[in-house]
Amino acid sequence: MTSALKAGAWGVGFLLLLGCRQGSERAPAVRAADQAPSAERDDRVPAGGVLPVANALASPRPAKPNPEVGANLFSAMNCDGCHGGGAIGWVGPSLVDGRWRYGGSDEEVFTSIFYGRPKGMPAYGGVMGTDAVWTLIAYLRAQAVPPVVPTTSWLPGGNAAAEPPASTPGPAAEEKASPSGAEQSKSHDTQP
Repeated sequence: MTSALKAGAWGVGFLLLLGCRQGSERAPAVRAADQAPSAERDDRVPAGGVLPVANALASPRPAKPNPEVGANLFSAMNCDGCHGGGAIGWVGPSLVDGRWRYGGSDEEVFTSIFYGRPKGMPAYGGVMGTDAVWTLIAYLRAQAVPPVVPTTSWLPGGNAAAEPPASTPGPAAEEKASPSGAEQSKSHDTQP
């Protein structure tokens, strides 16, 4: 191999190595100039690449957020793209059936929308103000709980009830709801 070919091969190898290294680095999220710094978390995705401000719950709530404005915002921000029309659930969970992974109080729902959650919920606080998030929550609270939602429940029957369960059943209730393999085969053997 001639020295020109060796030099060319080394150059191409160097460029490939350099290109691979640059692609593995994450671009930092951009913070708006007028926003205070917030805790950066690798498990959260800031919507629009803008991190939300810290301590947003300390901001005053709007006096009376309008649910109709929240409905328009729900569509405009493409919330219905994951949570379905009317927030009954689709790819993302239902927001009206009373079942909450991270808590269903207004403050907990605010935190989920504003700061996001791991594995799917972007942090919208960097692109929406606190008043907009409270307006979304007013819209969610104004929605009727549907008798059946597209997302399934761990309860027997698979669909959420019209009224959410009053409390979470303990381990004994879960065992009754999900019989063991031996119990399933025994009941299968005794059926005609």
